[in-house]
Amino acid sequence: MSFLFATALLVAAGLAVLRSLRLETRGAVADAGLAWLVGSGTFAAVAPVLRFALGVPLSRLTALVVVLAPVAVWGALRLRRGPAEAGGPSAPSGGERARWIPQPLWAFLPIAGYVVLVAAAVLLHGANTPTHTDDGVRVRAFAPALAFLDGWAPDARAIFVAAGPLPTFVPALGGILGGTLDPFHPNYAVLADLVAILLLTVGLGASRGSPERGWASAFALLSIPLFVYHCTSTYSDAVLGIRVGAGVLFAVEYARTREHRDAARALLLLGIAALVKREGELVAAAPAAILVAQLAVERARGRAFPWLALAGLGAVVALDVAGKVAAVGVADAFPMVRFIAQQSGVAAAAPAPTQPGSSAAAAALFFDQALFRSGNAGMIYWILPAAIAVRARALVRTRLLWPLAGVAALLAEVAVTSILVVPQFTLDQSTVHRALLVATVPAALWLAAVLADAVGEP
Repeated sequence: MSFLFATALLVAAGLAVLRSLRLETRGAVADAGLAWLVGSGTFAAVAPVLRFALGVPLSRLTALVVVLAPVAVWGALRLRRGPAEAGGPSAPSGGERARWIPQPLWAFLPIAGYVVLVAAAVLLHGANTPTHTDDGVRVRAFAPALAFLDGWAPDARAIFVAAGPLPTFVPALGGILGGTLDPFHPNYAVLADLVAILLLTVGLGASRGSPERGWASAFALLSIPLFVYHCTSTYSDAVLGIRVGAGVLFAVEYARTREHRDAARALLLLGIAALVKREGELVAAAPAAILVAQLAVERARGRAFPWLALAGLGAVVALDVAGKVAAVGVADAFPMVRFIAQQSGVAAAAPAPTQPGSSAAAAALFFDQALFRSGNAGMIYWILPAAIAVRARALVRTRLLWPLAGVAALLAEVAVTSILVVPQFTLDQSTVHRALLVATVPAALWLAAVLADAVGEP
């Protein structure tokens, strides 16, 4: 019950943030999913600053203040703006009339049935899977427990940085409010993310007149075997993939609607993705940079640049940096940057490999297996190049090449890291499949949009 209470508060906080920024989609189902992603991200961004920079323990009272502050701000803005300007009813963003029944119905009924069945199975299994730590350095269960206990010794703060603010503080909120440490809360937090992205994809498609796109997106997500598996675990790879995927989803919507609010939603979600795991900043930077580049190119062609769209991204990044630096100092705040620099230096100092069995060459073979032969990514990387080839002209016409570039940047980032920077983790199969989720989830959402558009063409 304490987690459900915390979830309701975070959804309310997220809705307040969206309405304060005028970024709600005006589709109730989509806004519910988006509100969880934004509300949990807002809490995760503020909590470390409060705890480490200001030295305020995250008690029940302070946690409630942090969660309810956006609601108070929205209430004040509503009084100032008046109800008509503060989130009154209006047409869904994008201009289309909401449509909930996909066409042809006979084709989408099996897809909807699959989505409902698989989602129910994942929720049932994930809610009953014990939260465990299988070695001495696993942080996925430790970090929320430390947040609940407020046990931030110097070594513990390193665990916070490795886990990221969001997986640390969001699962702990229910325990803080309820006064009891529940080891299942990290599981529930991942499941809440899954529900949120399904509500967002299905609801956004329906509210914008394309339920086919919404159901196709949900189906594509749940057709990724490793993604489904990790939604039942307390690893954060699915959590990161969901938030990056949600950002790319709105980048796809921006290509379709040309509304700067969609670009703002995308950048805000990508900023929140930076709060997940120690590599979150690097992962989120790739599609964010592509979207900003798209906006800059459009400005050069005479379109206004949405400076306010960068505000959400900038605010989250600033809070992220402030919290981590206050916790461990500048040198240790971004361990992935230092790690990559060290690994690159080691690789540069090593003699050039001449044998086909070198670590990089072998890692490339394992990476190829992860993409095409292991089954962990499903059929995504077989269908993706075929769809690009068949729909090449349509992609140029609909501007979907820009979000595709974001997906490609993510895939390139994972490939370089897995093959050149840390090939040992690819060779022993410890990270390559999970690391690919940050590219596979956005790729699935982009692919679903392309295929749904193709089916819907006259």
